[in-house]
Amino acid sequence: MTKVRLGEPPYLKDDGSVKRCLYAPDGKSIAILLGVHRIHVYSTSTWEKLRTDVFNGESESVAYSPKGNELALGESSNTVRIMNIETGHHLDLRGHGGKVLCVAYSPQGDKLASASEDATVRLWNIEAKSSRTLTDHRGRVSCVAFSPSGAQIASCSGDCTVKLWITETGRCSRTLNEHCFLVDKVVYSPLGDQIISVDGFGNARLWNTTTGKLCLNIGVDEFESIVYSPKGSQVASHRLFRIRLWDIKTGTCLHDLAGHSSCITDVAYSPGGDLIASASDDSTVRLWDTETGVSLRILTSHCHPVISVVFSPEGHRLVSGSNDGTVRLWDVEVRASLRTSSDHTDKINMVRCSPRGDQVASCSDDMTARLWDLETGECRHILRGHIKAISCVVYSPKGDQFATGSLDKTIRLWNVETGICSLEFTGHDSGVRGIAYSPQENQIASCSHGRSVRLWDVRSGKCIHTLAGHTSSIDNVSYSPEGREVFTCDWTAVRLWNAENGACIYVLRGYEGPVRQVVCPPQGGAIAICSHVKGLSRWNTYTRREYPNISIGDWSQVESVTFSPNGDQFALVFWNGQIQLWDTEAGTRTQELSGHHRKVTKVVYSPRGDMVVSAGIDNSVRLWDATSGQCRAAIQDFQKNVRDIAWIKTSTADYIVAGCSDGAVGVWQVIGGEHHRQVRLQWMTASRELDMKDTIIQNVQGLSERNRRILMLFGAVGERTPRLCEASKDVEQSSQPVEQPVQQVEQTKNQQFHGWPIQIHYRLLFLYACLYFLHPFFSFVGHIITLIYLIYLIFYFVLLLNAIETCSQRW
Repeated sequence: MTKVRLGEPPYLKDDGSVKRCLYAPDGKSIAILLGVHRIHVYSTSTWEKLRTDVFNGESESVAYSPKGNELALGESSNTVRIMNIETGHHLDLRGHGGKVLCVAYSPQGDKLASASEDATVRLWNIEAKSSRTLTDHRGRVSCVAFSPSGAQIASCSGDCTVKLWITETGRCSRTLNEHCFLVDKVVYSPLGDQIISVDGFGNARLWNTTTGKLCLNIGVDEFESIVYSPKGSQVASHRLFRIRLWDIKTGTCLHDLAGHSSCITDVAYSPGGDLIASASDDSTVRLWDTETGVSLRILTSHCHPVISVVFSPEGHRLVSGSNDGTVRLWDVEVRASLRTSSDHTDKINMVRCSPRGDQVASCSDDMTARLWDLETGECRHILRGHIKAISCVVYSPKGDQFATGSLDKTIRLWNVETGICSLEFTGHDSGVRGIAYSPQENQIASCSHGRSVRLWDVRSGKCIHTLAGHTSSIDNVSYSPEGREVFTCDWTAVRLWNAENGACIYVLRGYEGPVRQVVCPPQGGAIAICSHVKGLSRWNTYTRREYPNISIGDWSQVESVTFSPNGDQFALVFWNGQIQLWDTEAGTRTQELSGHHRKVTKVVYSPRGDMVVSAGIDNSVRLWDATSGQCRAAIQDFQKNVRDIAWIKTSTADYIVAGCSDGAVGVWQVIGGEHHRQVRLQWMTASRELDMKDTIIQNVQGLSERNRRILMLFGAVGERTPRLCEASKDVEQSSQPVEQPVQQVEQTKNQQFHGWPIQIHYRLLFLYACLYFLHPFFSFVGHIITLIYLIYLIFYFVLLLNAIETCSQRW
């Protein structure tokens, strides 16, 4: 396997479903426990397989030694196996009379505790290969744990008790017996002064390890598993579809994390305690903010249920293992400050970076443009005024202003600092599809779906020239680097205009197919025309002569062309997702970039011209080396296709900006040296691709009027349809996240009754009526049926009340 590229989740393919993943305490290796009586150990630096061990029976428990050089496995063959990762030698410790359910290393690494179905705990001295048996339990011991100091051991059992043992003597010091059902989980707090135990009913109890007193009852029927935060101030529990974060001091629920559509299988805190990762049977991994309870990212590369997640010791990476036999590594440095009320609610059409290097602008079909802080991702301004989708946005060369073009036939000029519209340009007879700022900042050129181009005075907002002459819809408008000419193209011709007087200087004809693009290389003096039949033509704007065409074969497959900053290279984009790099002077192909498996939507060069960034409808952005053609990184954090990308260079770092069709905007920092470029997520807004079409929300209890309007705005069916402006106003003014209620409705819809209780109800009622009115011979049977029917009615109403309560809480 290749080395890790941050941003692209590398994976390890194994020959079986993954049961558990563990990161070594030193971060040098990863252990993968498979469901085929096998465990693999991989190096985290080279991703080479270090060791493979095959064991007898099954293994449910595995633990790293504190130094990370050993692995302990509890086997169903009543054996504890210790494997040395460096040498591959293993040691089998025998003595249990039943299946080993749990193993745990002491913090010092010299002792090992194991719990078994034979109702005993064994404390092993690894060097002496001897053991002490702890025998006070009267049922199978399901879990064992060392205190952080190693002076105490806690064990829980099927006899409904938790026992505390002194490590040195093996004597039972406390018996905690407040549980009414078998106890299967016990966890020490980071300081070791408390433990939490969980029984089979999902009840958790907090104990003082010194006095053995019960401190707190936490939740009822809420715990399937429990994890302490690194600071010990809160715990995370999961059961079925949701995760809950609890305050240890008060026992109150801080956050209810809902979003998974299937049962949650594993939960892990990051070392810093600011993130929680959750794995689920819905084949996804989610990252949550522990302070706000907001879902930050959804990792979707797995195709089967995800069983295990674990953070690296430094917290920058996350490992997930799935039943599809893969283990994936993710970069989890999320610095996103999600503010869902500030995110776009429809697809993004364009993103542009400020020449100052401190801002990102995005425009969307939601009729707004937004300015984002490049470093923090904070939305500085939401620019409203257009009454239809905004199709394009462009900064002025100095970066103090920027212009937006909309399908409402208008162009607006905005102040970057205040976010106030200073001018509005009106005059187009159809929607604006392209705008360009002159290098001198005195003009703006715009083209529309009609056949005209307009030049506007930036100071007065008046149209100074209307450039007429095209015979079909104009697709492209741009200024020359000097600002003296304006280039436009339609279906069959390219026109050069004088920017001062609006006169047509020259018309380039002879194209037998659509002209896809007109590009002016940065050094000026020429333009490149990409057409359907003639291919890439290059014209000298001074002599009006055409350079020899570049021949590549079938030009009908070419989508667009992009020049490097110095003009010595250009990139051709093909319909099938292929990208080719060509030398401008020699007219020869230098590299072929293969990686996108669907159409590429945009290609840009880095300011130095050494890197190429591409975006595609395969929901990915890729970073390429322009010299070698190698893919340095792949960004796959998108739920929908990427519509636009930009590269911005600041005084401290380089950034890639991307806009997605689901309304998400993301910024990635480019890190590494000249030959080892990688990307790291800086921030990303929330996805707003909400589709509630045909979802019935009528008579849903606990649903506020505001939430009802929001859901109906996105296609839900209800009692009445609010006006679009009212619903949009509610969405914009609300500071409460919108995507959580929608996800919860989808989850509730998946969990709703599918008619089977009603069917059984009527069938039992019919059977009861028949038996009751028949011959007295059936009276005894009738009484039995009556009893069954009454029991079922109780069960049915309990389910109904539980569903109503759950729905009310979630709304």
